[in-house]
Amino acid sequence: NNRLNVSGGKPSQHQLMKLYLCILTVLVLPTSPLCGWQKEVTTGKPGPFLKKLQPVHLSFELNWDGKINSGNLNLLFDRKDSRYPHYIITQIYGGSTGVAKGLFPYDCNFTSFLRKDDLRPAMFAAIETNSDERRETNNWYRSTVTSKEVTTPHRKGKAPKTKKTTFTFSKAPVYDLASAFLYIRSLDLKVGQETVMVLHPFASPYLARIKVLRREIHRGLKCLRMDLKLQKIGPGGNLLGYDKMKTTTMWFSDDHERLPVELRSKVFIGDVRAVLVGKKYL
Repeated sequence: NNRLNVSGGKPSQHQLMKLYLCILTVLVLPTSPLCGWQKEVTTGKPGPFLKKLQPVHLSFELNWDGKINSGNLNLLFDRKDSRYPHYIITQIYGGSTGVAKGLFPYDCNFTSFLRKDDLRPAMFAAIETNSDERRETNNWYRSTVTSKEVTTPHRKGKAPKTKKTTFTFSKAPVYDLASAFLYIRSLDLKVGQETVMVLHPFASPYLARIKVLRREIHRGLKCLRMDLKLQKIGPGGNLLGYDKMKTTTMWFSDDHERLPVELRSKVFIGDVRAVLVGKKYL
């Protein structure tokens, strides 16, 4: 019962890395016209709930099909650091555990530096490691997003590879992982409401659509059930499909905190879930 059964063969280390990232940045969106999505991007300021958000440490358990524990993620919002008095720091870290770690070792540490006045990103730093390589990504968010990605193989004799990219979108803010998460939590989420955002979480930009589906009880809590779809923004602003990830549903607590209770994604290797298992105020 402890063996991991993945139909279609074992995913590669790179695919497994993307699997964990999909919990944070998921999913696919059917192709839509270029002239349309730019006009649909939400331009409103953060909502009234932003002032009620407290510094907090959230712990999540990752699993396949709700049965096989495969990893953990931790999110620290507003982690204090005297070295950076002008920023609000959000940190996400975790990795594979148990049987999954033995088969596919993966660890990550993401740090966002958000401006205090509007909680938009100033800088994002990521370190990811697996059995094949170590990947470091640094993004700087100004009028243009500048990204630098350095991949260092563990195997001796292989040289590191560096990838540098830039992305510009002036019609609305461009968010990283933490700032997008906080923006959604800040809104007065009403049933039927849709938010369209441009994300640049790592080395590539994405278009995200988040729609509030309904209010319901989930895991014994009053929750807002939402649909999340993500599509990569390619060269020239064209929207690209991403068939390896199908759908994502997320539940946020229906109260002033808007805490994520569960994220559930249908991806290329099955049903992947991130479930809130711990909360501690900082």
